[in-house]
Parts: sequence; structure tokens; C-alpha cells
Amino acid sequence: MADLVLVRSHSLIVKTRLLILVALLVVPLFCATSYIREFIAVDSALDSGASYDYVAGRADYRTNHVFIPFSHRHRTLIVSSGVLLAAAVVYGSFAISGRLRSRAI
Repeated sequence: MADLVLVRSHSLIVKTRLLILVALLVVPLFCATSYIREFIAVDSALDSGASYDYVAGRADYRTNHVFIPFSHRHRTLIVSSGVLLAAAVVYGSFAISGRLRSRAI
């Protein structure tokens, strides 16, 4: 009996690597999106003469609220985004270096 050898195609390897890279970048992109959305909401509230309530997430025209940094309110999101972004950079550099090594003269 002949031994069966499984060979993965180059396009399948590239698709798998891209899927892993995109999966690693989902949380950092979500973090950046939520930061930008909140930044725009705060800017709109301040432009209209209101104070922004960071706990409730809305403009308040009656009371002045204390500034609470995004990093204090969303510490877990920031930490997980940093870890996953670092993992994406490491994974991407390994994928690129492996590709460059395979094409070396």
C-alpha cells in the first residue's frame, strides 16, 4: 500500500494565516472604534455646552462631571487589545520571515 501524503496548497496556507491575523486584530479594532465613538460623543457634548457623564455615557446639561480616562473605565479592553496587537505583530513577523526564508537564494 502506498502511503498517503497530504499537501496543503499555498493559497490555503495564506488564507489561514490571514484569518488568524484578522482574528487577532478584531479586539484592538473594537477598542479603537469605541474610543473614537466616545471621543466624538464627548466633543459633541462639550461643543453644545454640556458636560459629558462618563459613567452614563451621555451629555448632561445640569451638572458638571469629573473626567474619567478611557483607560480607567475600560482597563480590560485596553490590556487585551495590547496583548492581541502584540501577538498580531509577532505572528505577522514570523509569517513574513518564514515567507522570506523560503524564497532565499
